[in-house]
Amino acid sequence: MLRSCPGARSLKDIRPEYVRCPHCQTEVEIWTDEYRARCPTCHAWVYREQGLTCLDWCAEAERCVGAARLAAYRRARARKKDDAS
Repeated sequence: MLRSCPGARSLKDIRPEYVRCPHCQTEVEIWTDEYRARCPTCHAWVYREQGLTCLDWCAEAERCVGAARLAAYRRARARKKDDAS
């Protein structure tokens, strides 16, 4: 039996990912619990591609990753929507 949902691993086992800035092509480090980071060269927001996760729909999400981490995830999702507007 799993101790937790495998879909929440990216929030529990945090690792860096590297994304190219679409503006200047600098490699930008974005951690797996984040959606965006500022490019150190041009200071534009750079987003990490991520679709919906189990945290967007699962009734056990708060119990799985904790209230603080779930709230931070939801704030980041909302911020991404606001930035896109």
